[in-house]
Amino acid sequence: MSEAIAFPGVTEVSVDSEHGPLHGVLMLPAPLSALVVVAHAGPTPEARDDALAVVLRHAGVGTLTLDLLTHVEEHFADKHHNVPLLTRRLLDGLALIKRRMVLGELPVVPIGLCAAGDCSPVVVRVAALRDHDIFALVCRGGLIDLAGMLYLRSLASPLLVLVAEDDERGLLSNRRALREVVSEQQLKLLPASVDSPESAVVFECVARATAQWFVQHLPTGSAPARADA
Repeated sequence: MSEAIAFPGVTEVSVDSEHGPLHGVLMLPAPLSALVVVAHAGPTPEARDDALAVVLRHAGVGTLTLDLLTHVEEHFADKHHNVPLLTRRLLDGLALIKRRMVLGELPVVPIGLCAAGDCSPVVVRVAALRDHDIFALVCRGGLIDLAGMLYLRSLASPLLVLVAEDDERGLLSNRRALREVVSEQQLKLLPASVDSPESAVVFECVARATAQWFVQHLPTGSAPARADA
């Protein structure tokens, strides 16, 4: 990620990986109180990304929407479920963010993680490995137990899990997994239609719940970064 960062503004970024560049979009409002990395593996519905970014921006939270797969890999289903591979790539993305903060090219603010589906166990694993760097995380759908028992038990960041009310497998699996988590946690049920591509209005409610979780868990004493700072 060597691009000049617009603050406030929108910057298209790329993160090097062993199989090609990973693409992302960095959106920074001013003032900026936190940065949430929204990780996904392959294309995601634009309405969901837009709703999440807009609501977080109004809450003073920036977003880095990062695709953990290259364009070629998006055509191979096995890559979407490769938790160790996606974990390494998200860790690389976090390392670059921290480096840009140290160099003064990016405001130094708390970092959160957010993901859905196959990337939910990925952000749990990364948060467990980087417990001093991640102030909170949100998972929508997916099976967080796939992160692994060791990572669930060592997770320190506050965790919000959003599950559709008709997803019986997801509810049972995530409830079992949350018994292993000692950090602050909450499981919130969502309307059954939330995973429908047409449910932009419903997903706006998801985005608001996500923003509320991050805002509530901002570290005490963290001051918002301003563009003129």
